[in-house]
Amino acid sequence: MQTFLFGLLMACISGLTVLAFKHSKGFTRLFPYLLGIATAVFIAVTVWHAAIELTWTNLLPYMVPQKVREATDTIGQLRFPYVWVALSYLGAVAFLWIILKLPPFLQVAEEESTQMEEENSNREKGS
Repeated sequence: MQTFLFGLLMACISGLTVLAFKHSKGFTRLFPYLLGIATAVFIAVTVWHAAIELTWTNLLPYMVPQKVREATDTIGQLRFPYVWVALSYLGAVAFLWIILKLPPFLQVAEEESTQMEEENSNREKGS
């Protein structure tokens, strides 16, 4: 299952990158929706994490001391590694922003390079 999910993630990243570079205007229109989806997923995971922590904190005083260890193991299975979730969200936002801004930047850099080459060739012809 993990291999499938990792492959699906790589396919999505590749697809978004191709879309951003081949159809930058379309990706520009799609960007707010992608950012909204990433933010909604992050908020949902954050709420899940907070709900588990709040439930654990409120139920702990009522637990039989002998069952606390089993409950701790079970609660650990329900939690997401929140640091990784936060880093993944920041990474996703950074990736989306970079592929949004990189194609126009590369196009401008290419145009400037072409213009400089033309100016240099014109100077050489003039001398």
